[in-house]
Amino acid sequence: MWKVFSLFLLPVAAFAASQPEWIWSNAQFRIVPVYRECSVRKLPDCKSGIEAVYRSSESRPGVIAQLPTASIAPVAPENIDLARYAELRAEVENLSDRPVLLVVRIHSERGRERHTAEQLDVILQPHEKRSISVPYTTIASHNKIRLEKVMRGPAGADCNPNLHPRGLRQVDFLTYNPALFGDREYHLRITDIRFAGTPPVYASVLAEPERFYPFIDRFGQYIHGDWPGKVREEAEIARRGEAERAALRALSPLQERNRFGGWTAGPARRATGFFRVEKVDGRWSLIDPEGRLFFAFSMNSIRYNNTYYQKNRRNWFTHTDSYMLRNLQAKYGQEIFPAALDMTLDRLSAWGFNTLGGWADPRLCRRGRLAYTPVLLDNLRIARIPGIKFYDAFDPAFAAALDEAFRTEWAFSVNDPYCIGYFVQNELSFQPADIGRQLAIAPPQQPGKREFRRLLERKYSSIDALNQAWKSDFRTFDDFMAARKVRFDLRSALPDLRAVTDLMVEQYYKVCRDGVRRNAPNHLYLGSRFMPILSADCRIAGIAARYCDVISINSYLLRYGDLALPGLTIDRPLFLSEFSLRADGNGFFGRQQVRSQKERAAGLERLFGEILSNPRLVGAAWYCYQDQTVTGRDSKGECYPFGFVDITDTPYEEMTAASRKLSETMYASRYGNAKENRR
Repeated sequence: MWKVFSLFLLPVAAFAASQPEWIWSNAQFRIVPVYRECSVRKLPDCKSGIEAVYRSSESRPGVIAQLPTASIAPVAPENIDLARYAELRAEVENLSDRPVLLVVRIHSERGRERHTAEQLDVILQPHEKRSISVPYTTIASHNKIRLEKVMRGPAGADCNPNLHPRGLRQVDFLTYNPALFGDREYHLRITDIRFAGTPPVYASVLAEPERFYPFIDRFGQYIHGDWPGKVREEAEIARRGEAERAALRALSPLQERNRFGGWTAGPARRATGFFRVEKVDGRWSLIDPEGRLFFAFSMNSIRYNNTYYQKNRRNWFTHTDSYMLRNLQAKYGQEIFPAALDMTLDRLSAWGFNTLGGWADPRLCRRGRLAYTPVLLDNLRIARIPGIKFYDAFDPAFAAALDEAFRTEWAFSVNDPYCIGYFVQNELSFQPADIGRQLAIAPPQQPGKREFRRLLERKYSSIDALNQAWKSDFRTFDDFMAARKVRFDLRSALPDLRAVTDLMVEQYYKVCRDGVRRNAPNHLYLGSRFMPILSADCRIAGIAARYCDVISINSYLLRYGDLALPGLTIDRPLFLSEFSLRADGNGFFGRQQVRSQKERAAGLERLFGEILSNPRLVGAAWYCYQDQTVTGRDSKGECYPFGFVDITDTPYEEMTAASRKLSETMYASRYGNAKENRR
């Protein structure tokens, strides 16, 4: 059954005087037109309300509308003072026969500066009606702190997600494309749109830059906040480490498991000495090297030194060396290895995880304690099609790079029974118009562009025929090869852009599959870790299915019971290669998805229950092991508390207890009475 995750934001402890609700009436907002993705109308039978129909559609030719959106904007934004309130409220009703994931975003602007409040995500069951609230914060009137190009900053500062008080630009009510879940359209009614709630009183330190900076301490924590478990000294980290080691030693190993983590109480299948996939009683399953049913409960991104600083932000930090390394040294000693590796493996085993996911430190994989799934060629710099995250597998350099990965960093894995298989790359761009368009303007020496020319020459008798079809002005096919700018009508060229995309994608998956078979024939090819939306008609998954042993997909959409790839005609198992849930607190800025670690643990139990009920899934990987940095893990600024351990290497006990409990019952929940059907 679908569950609802309510989202909250608690920036400070003090609050201003309460304000009455203010209804945003139909006369005070206008509907923002959106091309083809969504039809919206005001409701004449209520003071404030809209009705929206979200369709499977394209946002532009050949590019799927990932987030069909119903938007409303104020007629007179200067008359709305967002600082008087703390949240946007509404009544929403799902008029559809299928669950709908509703997302709400609030945008503000001041001149050319735009700030967006963090979004609300809520799953509405079929025909469910409920109240929603979207908390937000604004820039404080006394604020003198400006943090540029950050995803999140302290409540009240001039940065995201704090809104400009007098700059409401629009509110978006959006969802993910129905095509993702095999649906045609969704229908929502949104009424009583209003602003309400008691506005917070923002910290006085925002008015004093000399006191505010630096705002990140030597442990990587926000200086001007306090919360249970905040670290004050290195000795505290060491004490926590000793207490945790004692607790881990007291835990008994999980029962009914073999050395790989397979289910010894379940039916014995054919053992091959390596992992493979098989359908068992209508459910896809991994089979471990000893022939036991195996569901991969996996942990992503286990690394030991990835603190990120930008040179122009040095005044943000009390220390600009790696706080992660410093925290680990406080716990494990100056030379953190092998103690940190041992602790990680002890933790994961005790918490119920049986697999190391993508981006695990290879030293962990070499230990022979947990199964693992490497990601190869992530962020490869060669053989890339310019302007898009996709690779030209017609370029011999691509296959050579894959062979090199097997010969070097991952050479130890090619005959290792603990290696389940390999992902090759992560979250590539598969939009057909984008791949075809970028290939059409790539350099003439691009191997894939030469294949594009061959495709066009086979289809069109002359360059004039191509020009007539594309509404282009190429003088010759050599001129097409030399072109570095778009000189054709995108919509007219779309059928051929789709065709060359299919050609490029097929070659990509064939080369990847062949590379795995050539170098590690005993292991599985696990695909490229799709983003949730693949292409306008999801044909890409059908191509991938011809070559992948398991198709991998990263999804944070909180709907896993019926997670599938629409239009997939070949029956292939799926691997949920990334999923997660975040909680408020621990010094992270902005509202997260749930209020506390207790709610987060309950959410994990609900989500994992759905995962185990999905007969297509053979595994799921949590993202990630440790919280990201408060100020952003990289130049993109992603700064989420995804972790099972915080930035001081302290586990979230609610989460570790929940994962242990889930793992103890995982096989019985997945396979029921399969133990009675032994071979």
